[in-house]
Amino acid sequence: MARLSALRNRLQHALLWRRHRLIRAKQRHEHPLRYLFLEVTRQCNLACAYCGSSCTGRPAEGGELTVPEWIEAITAIAADFAAGRIMVAVTGGEPLLKPGIFDLFDALRRLGYRYGMVSNGQLLDAEAAQKLVRSGIGSISMSMDGPPEVNDALRGRGSSDKVAAAIRHLHDAGYKGKLEIISTLTQPSVATLETMRRWIAAQRVPLWRVAPVMPIGRAADRDDLVPDNGDLRAILEFLLAARRDGFVPRPEFGEEGYLGRRYEGHVRPYLCQCNAGISVAGIRYDGRIAACPELSDAFDQGHVKKDRFKDVWETGYQVMRDRSWAKKSGPCADCEHWDDCQGGALHLYDKPGEPFLRCFWKMLADETVAPLAETPKPQAWYAGPGA
Repeated sequence: MARLSALRNRLQHALLWRRHRLIRAKQRHEHPLRYLFLEVTRQCNLACAYCGSSCTGRPAEGGELTVPEWIEAITAIAADFAAGRIMVAVTGGEPLLKPGIFDLFDALRRLGYRYGMVSNGQLLDAEAAQKLVRSGIGSISMSMDGPPEVNDALRGRGSSDKVAAAIRHLHDAGYKGKLEIISTLTQPSVATLETMRRWIAAQRVPLWRVAPVMPIGRAADRDDLVPDNGDLRAILEFLLAARRDGFVPRPEFGEEGYLGRRYEGHVRPYLCQCNAGISVAGIRYDGRIAACPELSDAFDQGHVKKDRFKDVWETGYQVMRDRSWAKKSGPCADCEHWDDCQGGALHLYDKPGEPFLRCFWKMLADETVAPLAETPKPQAWYAGPGA
């Protein structure tokens, strides 16, 4: 009976991945624009130990687009695309440091975009919360990387208290949109995942997304922060259990790389996929047209002051839609999972053809097959160990 069950599970997995490959091929061919990052500033009021963008408290060298220039850019895109089908993520740096940011939010709403913001929460006081609610913002993601003692060591003393205060201000202002915590996991935070889940539950935040810190930016020089193979497995095992216990928040893995059959389909609500240049585009702080802001400059495609965004989207991005270059060398060259993974997340390449910085599959090297995820139980607020 056990052998029959295992055979049935392998067949289900095979059919699932076949369908996934067909869908991904169709998406690469049609490349519908669905997600647009606006990196409105590189300026930040924190200096996190691992920051991939190496943001500072100073304005970026070379200048940044002004809010009127940002509004001009999104107006042109709205004229060429169905704005209502595009989710805009306003990010930075810290977006609330950008002079005139609420004018940009108002323009996004007026043009018909759905939009949200990624913030460190340090400037989200009662007044800002009320303005955000009035602007119609639909999604707010705040960064916090562990319980207060861990987070403050990475982000600065008192930063955790300000995140908690920002959440209270949003609740008090009547915010009804999507609210989540994003945690960049370093080695010190891996052992605190249960504690962090309880902290998030206590703030009545329903969504929690986690990902291991990438070995780029400041983290490239901090081996003590980048999770190793054992840390990665510990994170995924935590998620495997936490996504099945019925409690809120129900965390999800936020990285795109292939994880193997034990974890794919279980630790996040989608199978491995990097949508940069396929359904995801972005505009950098200075107007360069890109994909997600975590990609290196080598993947830039144009500039909003010189190029019409629609033309770039239709004729550019080929290096992202055809990933065959990634299979010519490195860990992808002889990998049996290439058709499913397509080379992992693009933000882990310095440039096309360069070595891949991190392959989760190679780190895990395990083909243990877990049963396909079952429908979760009705969710209640977290009441796990020690709650």
